[in-house]
Amino acid sequence: MKSAPRLMADPSRGAASDRHGLTLLEVLISVTIFFASLTAILQILSMGRQSEMMTRLQTEAILRCEAKMEEVISGVQELTSVSDETMSDPAGEESGGSGTWQWSLQSDSTETTGLLQVTVTVNYVIPDTDPIASFSLMRYLRDPQLFLDAASTGSTP
Repeated sequence: MKSAPRLMADPSRGAASDRHGLTLLEVLISVTIFFASLTAILQILSMGRQSEMMTRLQTEAILRCEAKMEEVISGVQELTSVSDETMSDPAGEESGGSGTWQWSLQSDSTETTGLLQVTVTVNYVIPDTDPIASFSLMRYLRDPQLFLDAASTGSTP
């Protein structure tokens, strides 16, 4: 069996062709690529953290708004208009931020007698900024005053 021919070294290249290692330029390019990649990864992590915080606040706004609407429906909260009242945190919980939760209630008459349009809005507000998270619920309710008037006259509505 014949062995493969040996390639001769290029005499014009000299001893430099036998070097093993990296040049300073290759190291600088590698480090630049590494730091650019690291910066991009950290930026993505930061955006993910902000997105998680916004989603958590929006979810909490929805839950608080539903709870306040249930208070209105059950009669715990009167049907009088309220604007930007501060909500107390249940069991002293904090939202994890420097803002406060505020709620508003608007109760309007409709064209139908005895029917009210009730809108509850909950906002998470940091001082001197627009609301960060906000949610509104609108519901039609029978006017409770009709039941009170009917009860006092002895008739049914």
